[in-house]
Amino acid sequence: MVELQKNKELFSQFPGNVYAVSVASVKEHSKMKDELGLDYPVLSDEDLKLIRKVELVDPQFPKALRGFAVLDKNGKVLHSEEIDPFGEQASAIFEFASKKVADGK
Repeated sequence: MVELQKNKELFSQFPGNVYAVSVASVKEHSKMKDELGLDYPVLSDEDLKLIRKVELVDPQFPKALRGFAVLDKNGKVLHSEEIDPFGEQASAIFEFASKKVADGK
């Protein structure tokens, strides 16, 4: 999440909304955002509903895998990919995701 913060300038170039999602609680996210100086939205998905939908759940443990997903405005998953470590590839991910959003598929 720190690497994503370092690449936050890419958010303004993206034709959609950018969120981080994890299984941590809202309270844990609030503490983490303060400790790490994060100033972008971090969503809590404790029941893994969205994480399962984008197929980024670890099959052996009830936790999320690192990666990214592109959803259209109706919530349809256009692309999902596990990437670890995520932040090192942020600019390429934003470029790829922008094309997916523009194409709508």
